[in-house]
Amino acid sequence: MKALWQIVKLELLANFRSRSFYLLTAAVVLWMTALPAFVKSDGTSEGARQICIHYSLAGAFAMVLMALAGAAAGSLSRERAAKRLQLTAVRPVRFFTIAAGRYLALMLVGTMQIALAGGILTLKSDMDLSRPCDHLLSPVLPSVWEEAEAMYSVYMQDEETPEEVRKMDKREVIRLLAAKAPDHYQTVATNETARWFFPDFVPSGAVKVQLRFTNTYDTREDVCGLFRLGCAEGVVSNITQAVAKVPLAGMIDQVVGERVLEFANQGGGSLMLRPRRDIKLLVEADGFGWNLVRALLELTAILSVAIAFAIFLGAGLSRSVAVFTVVAFLVLALVSPAVVEESDEFASNKYDRIGIRLARVAEKITRPAGSLAPLEKLAGDICVEKSEVAKTILLDFAVYPLVFIFLAALAIPRKQDLA
Repeated sequence: MKALWQIVKLELLANFRSRSFYLLTAAVVLWMTALPAFVKSDGTSEGARQICIHYSLAGAFAMVLMALAGAAAGSLSRERAAKRLQLTAVRPVRFFTIAAGRYLALMLVGTMQIALAGGILTLKSDMDLSRPCDHLLSPVLPSVWEEAEAMYSVYMQDEETPEEVRKMDKREVIRLLAAKAPDHYQTVATNETARWFFPDFVPSGAVKVQLRFTNTYDTREDVCGLFRLGCAEGVVSNITQAVAKVPLAGMIDQVVGERVLEFANQGGGSLMLRPRRDIKLLVEADGFGWNLVRALLELTAILSVAIAFAIFLGAGLSRSVAVFTVVAFLVLALVSPAVVEESDEFASNKYDRIGIRLARVAEKITRPAGSLAPLEKLAGDICVEKSEVAKTILLDFAVYPLVFIFLAALAIPRKQDLA
């Protein structure tokens, strides 16, 4: 353990002596304080708040992520090329300790930078730490795989189904149908009442229904009707926004089990919505301050995976190749989710489908380091759930880093023997 902390200390001192720590700190402070003055909002305090979260905090995190991932990728490879790792290893110090020490040192630097960015954000005049956030509840629906199984025979009997798709393997078609399940529409005719089941919850504060009438083509619909949840009701009329929140007034029954949300369509035309995407319940949780803490913990966990992966690459590759691979990995992590979400494999030719499948595989592999969901939730006043944070910490702070550091410890001596 003493050797581990000695390596951590030496790596931190190296960061201070090279002034990289101070340069990164100055860059974070400058980005967080100066950017809102150059990026124009819509003139409202809410617009300024969105810029601070979406651009200032996200940009500062991206800067820290790229800088430290690059430093981690070059750390071991640089010393291996200079033949300095042999001197460290004969003291004796285990290769696992060397890799773990570098990881911990860079994580300390990254944690300080993320905490600094979060602290600056709280000092902004547009940030009300007591501003409430909401738990986001989705309807209880069959799984996408169950829905795909039920849709398969109907889809195959449809005359408009392409012949090329009919010849595909059943499992592949079901997988594609499952991917499209979130975009399936439900029609609520005039004077019809639709019902959705939601998981049980304790109504400790305000409860709202969120409507999201926007899709790939940015179409919106006028809504007129009555929402009812137990004895609580909310009236909605002529909503043309992409997202609308309808407060429910009245007592919500203290029941055990699923809750039923009803919507009576009182408008002049049918209403189309996607239950998996467009209808949610918002249940008031705690304030923005605690939500920010949870979001920063998730960002730190994402940084943890990136640094550990970069150290693994640096243990087995040259510095330039390792740095290039890390940058490509991070770009792929950011781009692949959008490619998967916006692509339609049914409407694509076979070459496009190959590319989409590769993007889907990349999205699954890079998911731990590619999600900025905590910032999206933070900006939308959606609660970053404690269970989600706990899972992220378990995987991204413990499991994945240990695996990458162990692999790095195996790679170092083999590369030393080849050198």
